[in-house]
Amino acid sequence: MRRSRNMTLRSKINILITLNILFVLVLVISAMFYIVANNQFKETGERALGVAKTVASLSQIVEGFEQSNPSLTIQPLAEQIRNNVGADAIVVSNMNLIRYSHTNPEEIGKHMVGDDNDAVLNGNESISQAQGSLGFSVRGKAPVFDGNHKQIGVVSVVILLNSVWSQLFVFLQKILIIGTAALFFGLLGAYWLSGHIKKQIFNMEPYEIAFVTQEQSAILDAISEGIIAINKEGNIVTCNKEAKKIMGMEDTELIGKSICDVLPTTRLPEVLDNGISQHDQPTIIGNTLVNANRVPVTLSGQVIGAVSTFRDKMQLNQIDDRLTDINRYVDTLRSQRHEYMNKLHLILGLIKISQYDQAKAIIQQINEEYQDALHFYLAKVRDSSVVGILIGKTHRARELGIQLNVDTESYIPDRCPYREIVVTLLGNTIENAFEAIQMSTEKNQKPTVTVFLKVEDDDLLIHVKDNGPGVDPAVKEIMFNDGATTKGDGRGFGLAYVFRLISNHGGLLTCDSTTEGTTIRASLPIRRNV
Repeated sequence: MRRSRNMTLRSKINILITLNILFVLVLVISAMFYIVANNQFKETGERALGVAKTVASLSQIVEGFEQSNPSLTIQPLAEQIRNNVGADAIVVSNMNLIRYSHTNPEEIGKHMVGDDNDAVLNGNESISQAQGSLGFSVRGKAPVFDGNHKQIGVVSVVILLNSVWSQLFVFLQKILIIGTAALFFGLLGAYWLSGHIKKQIFNMEPYEIAFVTQEQSAILDAISEGIIAINKEGNIVTCNKEAKKIMGMEDTELIGKSICDVLPTTRLPEVLDNGISQHDQPTIIGNTLVNANRVPVTLSGQVIGAVSTFRDKMQLNQIDDRLTDINRYVDTLRSQRHEYMNKLHLILGLIKISQYDQAKAIIQQINEEYQDALHFYLAKVRDSSVVGILIGKTHRARELGIQLNVDTESYIPDRCPYREIVVTLLGNTIENAFEAIQMSTEKNQKPTVTVFLKVEDDDLLIHVKDNGPGVDPAVKEIMFNDGATTKGDGRGFGLAYVFRLISNHGGLLTCDSTTEGTTIRASLPIRRNV
């Protein structure tokens, strides 16, 4: 591991390419040299045989055999021909292989050396490689015939292998020079390629890239927001754990899939097309209402992808609601303080003027109101979360001058079925009722919102009724769709989110609306929540 890290990627690329070029050059040069050498030996043998046949057919050579000392005629002629054709030796002998000519005059009259004469003594031409008096050589042999076509001798043209190899070495030097030049240019190419690759990966080494990749993956998974990135083809290239969790696809591999197949309602392709960022856009993903941000990814002025980050809007709303509830609680305490201070001043004044019966009656009235409210919630609505949202909305209604009533027939046990859905539904529908009443132009009737909650048989029933102006007919048919609202951008997701939650649990959410008011009815099967 240490050695691999000590050797840089650029060095590895240079070494690999150099070895590849060397391997190819060795193969090519070896194959070429083998072919050329084989052809060279073949051509040398054929050339030697051609010269031998020519010498054997000369009339001067044939007539020389008839003389008492044939070498006097044959030796000068053979040497003259040898010098002209560039052979190393031309040996003419009789049928007993006694030499009549040789490059070395001292060898004349001696027996020819070599075991390659059988074919030529039988009147056949031959090409062979054998050890002679001059050394190892290529020899072309031809028979000599007289006028009666009777073989009278042998002609052997000798070309030493050293001569052949010297020609081949010249050729090899040329090939090596060309190969060296090719290797040099290959090294330049390797150096340029390795530098280009390093530049593209920001001069990082593979182990550094692996570390950064793992680090970024860990960072993405540690972020509490969902993150999805797509390329210009609309395929997912990055998706962290939180995104999978929100989409309900924790065990599904999403990399490489089309974003439109995974999230049909996504607006990421829109950002990919127009390159315009979108911020804090409410969106429903699966069963979760989220705040989404979508931004394009650009490179050299071109949009090459898009990234979306999103977070559960309910979590953000819960934080906001806590802060709002604290402010409202403080305001409520302040108003209650003033209210009770006024009542205490009234009681004190009545006591000072000795109106004890009237003071007693006021104290009893205050105590009865408190006891009635406490008794109602202890007897009818026992779930603390539901009580909390109702009390909070009651204070909110008083601030707005609206009467919030809880139907006396309501009944919720200690543990409310679908508690989170109920709290979310009450929060959205009661607040919508408040807004509808405030927007009403008719001020003749007393503004009232009535809530009914009851566990009845196998169903949980929730009704929220107001005496506002009713739902806008343009929105009524689509009021449970994402973004359906007349209140501006970024609204219209609360009821859509609740509708989806209720539908996923086999429940039903409906709306009855007239000009005299609106009633939202929800029912959830308790048996399916076991």
